[in-house]
Amino acid sequence: MQTKAVKNIATQTYQLIRLVWSRALRYQVSLRAAHLTLATLLAAVPIITIVFGILRLTPAMVSIQDSLVAYVETHLAPGSSSTVIPYLLSFSEQTKNLPAAGIAMLILTALLLLNSFEASVQAIWQVKQKRNIRERLLTYWAILTLGPIMLAVVMSLYGTLLSYQITGDYIPDFLKGIFELSSYALYFLMLFTINFLTPNAEVKLKPTAISALIGAIAIAILNSIFANFAQFFASYKIVYGAFAALPTFLVWLQASWLIILLTVSLNATLHKLDRVKDHIKLE
Repeated sequence: MQTKAVKNIATQTYQLIRLVWSRALRYQVSLRAAHLTLATLLAAVPIITIVFGILRLTPAMVSIQDSLVAYVETHLAPGSSSTVIPYLLSFSEQTKNLPAAGIAMLILTALLLLNSFEASVQAIWQVKQKRNIRERLLTYWAILTLGPIMLAVVMSLYGTLLSYQITGDYIPDFLKGIFELSSYALYFLMLFTINFLTPNAEVKLKPTAISALIGAIAIAILNSIFANFAQFFASYKIVYGAFAALPTFLVWLQASWLIILLTVSLNATLHKLDRVKDHIKLE
């Protein structure tokens, strides 16, 4: 009986993978990931400028900036982020000298990235009815404003746990677990939020959580691969010098967007299977 159950699970898993892969191919997920990678390069400086501008509104959050940058450098494109991030921060600082029209163009660039991602999600979900401009702008602005604030709160909790660990104070076991799993929890929350809020359709919690969990594990594995093979990517410095960090960062960014869009494809497939099951039950 156990062997039969294992075979059934394996068969269902294989069929699910085939359905997800078929959906990914049908809606050109790899091409959309490449498009979002390019859009991210263009929107990276505007988004950083907006995030830090929001954090500077509250004195308590200003002190979190350095911790936030260090945290991002640790978990963003291991092996290249320590080179790329300082450049992006430097470019962001230069935006202070821009006129009002320039600032408006930066905000527009960030909004276009969010719009491109939303269009990809709606296509994968086969959603034809789009949100109106007012709803989209409100959603994008909420992401650009509430996102940094939530991240700052998480970083504050992270810093508190880290200070307790450094000073040797007693930390409950469950808090130690949270501390060790904080990166994975952030990946999960990010993917869950994206998959739950972006589709213009009825979204259920369970399949969305499953998709986000699998995506978080995949991103963690990707970062582990980049961290373990950092010396391999560093060999590019012999030829390209400091410029070697850019192709490494691009490969990581492309792979990350591909994982994100595959989680969207998985979530849409799971919802479709749920609708089929519900229809069979009604019959």
